[in-house]
Amino acid sequence: MIAALATRGMGTRPSAPLVGLAVSALVAARAFGADAASTPLPSLSVTLAPAMQGDAPVGLDVVERLDGIAADPGTPLLELARLVYNVPSVANQLDVLTAQDDAGPLTLTPRDTGTGPAVRRQWFPDRATRGPVTVTYRASGAASGARGAAPPIELKIESGALSGGAAVLVLRPTVPTIRTTLAWASNGGVDSFAGRAIVDAPQRLDRAFLMTGHVQRYPESRSARGFQAVWQGTPGFDAPALMQWTERLHASMTAFFRAPDAPYTVFLRPNPVNAGGGIGMDRSFVVTFGAGRGSDAGALRITLAHEMFHTFQPHLAAPDGHESLAASWFNEGTAVFYERVLPLRAGLIDTQAFLDDVNYYAARYYTNALGNASNDEVAARFWEDTRIRTLPYDRGSLYFATVDDAVRRASNGRRSLDDLILAMKAREDAGQPLTPAVWEERLRADLGERGVADFRRVLAGGTPLPSSGAYGPCFRRVSKRLKRFELGFAPKVLIESPRIVRDLVPGSAAERAGLKNGDEILKPVPQDDLQARQDGVLTLALRRDGREFELSYVPRGETVAAWQWERVRGVPDAKCVR
Repeated sequence: MIAALATRGMGTRPSAPLVGLAVSALVAARAFGADAASTPLPSLSVTLAPAMQGDAPVGLDVVERLDGIAADPGTPLLELARLVYNVPSVANQLDVLTAQDDAGPLTLTPRDTGTGPAVRRQWFPDRATRGPVTVTYRASGAASGARGAAPPIELKIESGALSGGAAVLVLRPTVPTIRTTLAWASNGGVDSFAGRAIVDAPQRLDRAFLMTGHVQRYPESRSARGFQAVWQGTPGFDAPALMQWTERLHASMTAFFRAPDAPYTVFLRPNPVNAGGGIGMDRSFVVTFGAGRGSDAGALRITLAHEMFHTFQPHLAAPDGHESLAASWFNEGTAVFYERVLPLRAGLIDTQAFLDDVNYYAARYYTNALGNASNDEVAARFWEDTRIRTLPYDRGSLYFATVDDAVRRASNGRRSLDDLILAMKAREDAGQPLTPAVWEERLRADLGERGVADFRRVLAGGTPLPSSGAYGPCFRRVSKRLKRFELGFAPKVLIESPRIVRDLVPGSAAERAGLKNGDEILKPVPQDDLQARQDGVLTLALRRDGREFELSYVPRGETVAAWQWERVRGVPDAKCVR
C-alpha cells in the first residue's frame, strides 16, 4: 500500500506511498498453495543474519537464492531503487556482490536506469546464468537517513538491535510474479512475513520490516490470534501495557472486518528526529518513539489504530490498477476516519480522545493555504510541501465524515459508511479490482448522482464540510479563529541537499526570528504534526558563515476562520458511540 504515512509524526504517518515502485494492491498476500502449485513460479528465498561485533549487530548479512530466474549480460538479474519512500537504499553502496550459479562464480556489474528520484540500480551478470543463482552481500550502514519527510524504514542499529525495511535492504529480481520467502539463519529475528511464503510481484518485499538483536517482546511468543510486538531501545512509556492495549485493538479490528486469525506484528523503534509516526507494512506496522509526543502513549494509540486499519482495510488502486499517491485520499482518508471510530466503539479511547483527534485534522485542513489543491496536484507534489502531503489525511477524513453522515440520513440510520467499506473489502477479497469508478458505484447506490458529484468536487479540490452533527449527538460544529501554517521560506528547500534557505518571506515569523536566505539547514525538519499545532515551535539547526547554531520560531501566518467541534453538554457518553 502507499506508505501509510503517520501524520501525527510525519517525517511521515511517509501509512503509506512507495515513490517509483507501484505495487499492486489488488493481489492479497497468500501462502503459496494449491492454487499456484500447478504452475511453478520463479522463487526468491532470502536468508538473513545479523553481522555481529561482540554481542551487538553492526550490519545485516543477506543471502538470496533465485530459482527459475535467468539472465544474460544484456538482462538485469537484480535491481533496487536508489531512493525508496524518500530514503536512500543500500543500492547506493553495493558496487560488489558475491554471486554463484551451477557454472561457478558470477560477476554482477551495477548500472543505473531512470532519472531523478526514480533511478534504479540494476545488476547484470557477465555471462548467461545457469540454474539457481545465489547472491550474498552485507548491508552495513548503507541505508542512510531520509532526505526529508519519510517513513522509518532506514537501517537503524541501536541499543544492541538492528531494524529496517526490506524496501531499502533487499534486492529483488526483475520478474512480474514470484514466490518470496524470508527466513533467519538463527533464532531471534522477526519480520513481517512471519514465515509465510508470499506470491506476488517482487516489490511485495517493500511491505516487509525486519528486526533482530537485543529486542523486547509482548507477549513472549505470538498469541493464539497471531499477535506479537517487538521493540528495540527503551521507550519513555510502559511498552507492555501499550502493547496489551494494541492486542485488544487487533482483536476488535479483526472482528469488524470479519478477518481470520493470522500472524500480526507491531514493531517499535526510537526516532530522535520525528518520533510518534509510523508506517503500515505487510500484516504489521512500525511505530517510532522518542521525545515529546513520541513518549505520549495516548497519542501513540491513535497512530497504532491508524496503521492497524491499513492492514485490514480495502485498498483503492489508481485507474491503471496500481496503488499510488493518487489513491491516498481513500486509503489514508478512511484510515484517519476509523482511527478514532473503531477504538471508541471498542471502549479503548474516551470521547475526549475522539474529539481531540477530529479537531487535530480539522484544524490542519481548514487553516491550510493549499487546501483546495486538486488530487492530481497532491500526487505530483506529495513530498515537496507539508501542506500538500497532509491533504489525503485531512481532506480525505473530512470527506468520509460527510459520506457517513449522508448515508445514515438517507437510510434513516439503517446504513453507514461501514456498509460501503465492508462491501469494498468483500470485493477486494474476491479478487476484483478497487478503483475510483468502483467507489462511485457504491456512492451511486446509496446517495445517487449527488453523492458522485460531491465526490468528484472534493477530488478536484473542493472543501468537504461535515454537518454539525456528523460525528454524532455528542459533538457540534463551531467556528474558531486560527492561524495558518507558514514555514517562511521555500518548502522544497527541506528535500534538497544541501538545504539552503531561499525565498524567505518578508515579514514572516521566520524572518523576524533572524533566518536569512543562504542559511544551511543541517538536520531534517518534521512539519506535518507541527502544521496542526497552533503553538508548535519549529527549531532549525543552521550553519551561517561557518558558525553552527539553532533558531526557533512559531511558523504561523495570517488568522483565518476555521471549523472545530466541541462536546455537547448533557449528552451521556453512552450515546456518543456510532
